Amino acid sequence: MGAADAYGVSRVPLLVMNALHPIVPDEVLGFLHGKRRVLIVEEGMPNFLEQQIKALAYEAGLGVGIHGKNLFSPHGEYVPELVLRGVRAFLKDAEARTVPAGGVEARYAALTAHLPRIPGALGAPVAKRPPSFCTGCPERPVFSALKMLREREPEIGDTHVAADIGCHSFSTMPPFNTGNTILGYGMGLASANAAGPMFGKRTIALMGDGGFWHNGLTSGVANAVFNKQDQVLVILQNFYTSATGQQHNPSTGTNPRQEPVEMSIPEALRGVGVKWVRTVNPYRLGETLKTLREALTTKAKGLKVVVAKAECQLERQRRERPRNAQRAGAGRRVEQPRFGVDPDVCTGDHSCMRFNGCPSLTLAPSPDPLRADPIAHIDQTCVGCGLCGEVAHAAVLCPSFYETKVVTNPSALERLAQALRWAVIRRLAGGPDGYARGDNGQAAAVPVGTPAGQEAVIPLRFGDDHSPRFG
Repeated sequence: MGAADAYGVSRVPLLVMNALHPIVPDEVLGFLHGKRRVLIVEEGMPNFLEQQIKALAYEAGLGVGIHGKNLFSPHGEYVPELVLRGVRAFLKDAEARTVPAGGVEARYAALTAHLPRIPGALGAPVAKRPPSFCTGCPERPVFSALKMLREREPEIGDTHVAADIGCHSFSTMPPFNTGNTILGYGMGLASANAAGPMFGKRTIALMGDGGFWHNGLTSGVANAVFNKQDQVLVILQNFYTSATGQQHNPSTGTNPRQEPVEMSIPEALRGVGVKWVRTVNPYRLGETLKTLREALTTKAKGLKVVVAKAECQLERQRRERPRNAQRAGAGRRVEQPRFGVDPDVCTGDHSCMRFNGCPSLTLAPSPDPLRADPIAHIDQTCVGCGLCGEVAHAAVLCPSFYETKVVTNPSALERLAQALRWAVIRRLAGGPDGYARGDNGQAAAVPVGTPAGQEAVIPLRFGDDHSPRFG
């Protein structure tokens, strides 16, 4: 609004409260002293800070006008447009000596002039994009498994799920819709312990490793053991406190100074008396399904804990992509998995998306002119986690998913093998010379003879035991 420079130096005094509780009265009163009007920017309701600061100013006998929710919305997220409108109203009405009202109005008009043009420029409302897990997230398979258990196994059926704060809170959104309550960070099991007896069956509590080490071990696990609660706890161990920026926690293996730390979730669980502990690789969906089913149906009493252990895919890609690019640039062999959908096999019922929800699994027009419905399609953002194929296998869906290995700088033997493969495929598919049909039904620009330094695609198929095999 013209009252600060690009570096944040403001002509309007600011008090930025990094610690919100407890309020330091001397700090707040010192800032309020000598002010005529003050604006409090506080997201969420109730407006705790505004009420406390007004009470402090009243008790101190300060004649300062304090504004907050009367100039902002009392609900919703404080997006830039909303904050801009509130600050404009405050500066205009306050008649601040450092910011002329005319300048405020002119700058606000310039900053918002584009807003009326947006609906016409878009042509149609923007499709809603609910928050979702990252591509390849190791937490997604757990919720695919829980959804399959709820929908496909009547003996388990629907049950109360106490969600928790973290990336896994996205499970409460489509397509999983898993999570009835969220109490607080690391409080999933504590809330399940309170609500569980009302349902007459085992409930499920969710918790990340960040929430577990934060307070879930004491407030949830120790409490459940002490009170002999017969519940199921799923701990999503991705080695980082991911939702707030991949900070280190005891599961990472090192502290922020990169010093080794020997702390494990299973040992901590057994240390407070948990007897039933299972650790699974969530990407192995069949194993995860079997373990969750056992936890919900076993005759063993007491707390049952399933630890889904796999590294945060976002952090893994941040590490692996530069490393692979460096290896490929140096002429060394790099192999990366990719998945695709056979358009001739896909039926277009999209059950795979309903149980998966991966951002790389999207829609594409069907190459078959007799099929009007779009087919499933995997775009180039795929990181090769394999969940789509695992879901199709575990949920007994159509066998349209396939895995390939993209090899950069292949060996001479691999180039020869690929040339033979493409020769056979070209002959069978009837494609133009040197090319074969790709998974979109069109000619794929993959030369038969791939020279050194370029990529070769080695096709794989899922076998009966769902292990990748050469086709």
